[in-house]
Amino acid sequence: MDADYWIGELGRLYERSSEAIDEGHSNAVEPLAEEFNEALQQLKEEFSENKIVVSTDSVDAYTEDNSRSSGSVAVISPPTRRDEALHEIRSRCEKIANALEYELPERETGGRRADQMVMVSVEQKATQDVDQQVTIDQIIQLVDVDPQVQGDQEGVKELVREFEEELQEDDPDAGILRQFIEEAKQHSTSVAAKMAIRALQTGAVGILSI
Repeated sequence: MDADYWIGELGRLYERSSEAIDEGHSNAVEPLAEEFNEALQQLKEEFSENKIVVSTDSVDAYTEDNSRSSGSVAVISPPTRRDEALHEIRSRCEKIANALEYELPERETGGRRADQMVMVSVEQKATQDVDQQVTIDQIIQLVDVDPQVQGDQEGVKELVREFEEELQEDDPDAGILRQFIEEAKQHSTSVAAKMAIRALQTGAVGILSI
């Protein structure tokens, strides 16, 4: 396969990862990460003199296996799916495309689908993946890799921390939580969805009126 094929793969992977993010399809992480890593390896061979392409890291679909044993005590910490991997795939496709002066396909319904993403994630993903706990650290990590958050990562992180502080109150105010989620939505629908799921998992069902 020639260079043009693998460059074209960037566009396809960009679209598929964007769709998976918008629609909350976390089960797409594994196949998309595998396909991206294959395309990345081929592009590194085709453009070995392009520093940006060569320096781009592959994407891990899972966390590391941190299981260990100490004497008679075994600590089981198996790998878990990295939902932020989808954002890494999308942002790295953008990065490589810019380096190769390749124009990624426009997403005609991106705005409308992005607006729908929060409700899809809250109403469906939160009920389907309620056992897959969302932590404050995971949301902070998502802020770092989500290309929707441009130039104001620290501000969004502070917003997430204030949201978490309200969640830890003895009687969290659903109205305040909804306000934090709405503010986050102005920066990233994905971050807002994770915040909503986090709230639901702690019992703040009042935020469903967002």
